[in-house]
Amino acid sequence: MLRRWGLALGWWLALGWTTAQAQTVQPRVSSIPLAWSTVHVIHAPRPVLVDAGSKGDLVELEAGLQRAGVAWDELAAVIVTHGHADHAGLAAEIRRRSGAQLIVGRGDLPMVAVGRHDELPAVDFTARLLRHYTADPNYEAFVPDILVDDMLDLGRFGIAGTVRQAPGHTPGSLIVELRDGRAFIGDLVVGGWLMGLLWPSRATEHPFQVDRASVLARLRDLLGRPLHTFFTGHGGPVARQSLVDLMSRSPAAAGP
Repeated sequence: MLRRWGLALGWWLALGWTTAQAQTVQPRVSSIPLAWSTVHVIHAPRPVLVDAGSKGDLVELEAGLQRAGVAWDELAAVIVTHGHADHAGLAAEIRRRSGAQLIVGRGDLPMVAVGRHDELPAVDFTARLLRHYTADPNYEAFVPDILVDDMLDLGRFGIAGTVRQAPGHTPGSLIVELRDGRAFIGDLVVGGWLMGLLWPSRATEHPFQVDRASVLARLRDLLGRPLHTFFTGHGGPVARQSLVDLMSRSPAAAGP
């Protein structure tokens, strides 16, 4: 009798340990560079995309998913970090092909509902010059399946992490935080210069921001959290120290 109880207890402890281990496994991430931006795959039980690329990126995106070992019908969701055309452009097409749920911050609903972003406010003279070389602002409109007002737990997709509102680059920008210390921060910063073409692991300020002060506040908040790696919508990823260095270089970062 005691032996049976001992075996049962051993199996229970082993199952609990195995379950705990499974919950703490860090999901693999694949990054897919596209013409205007970078899309990321979180390899959950059913993979989740972070961002959807531009409307002309379908061939490159499909090839990137194949390299990552992901079929269209395996996708569970697409987290659109913001409603600009280079990040939301293929969202509607991806949903048609995969049935994936589209997740958007409520503040960007007006953009995705009409499939267009307005002219982007430039932070300086160089950014005003770059404005002429950005992606077509028009894309296929869509209605999101999930709107994020504050925070969304990703446990429903088998991912230990959350999606949070982080307005600043756009009114409804989102960030994704994994509990292992990695984060996907869209266009809060750029990895490298010239939108990631040079020095992609160096954090630099994005040339276009709706509310620059709010972006800096979001970055300070991120540095106050136990995060070490930041996947960006252009270039990257960047390490925590690179983000610290960026904030130290920015005169505006000293604000409240």
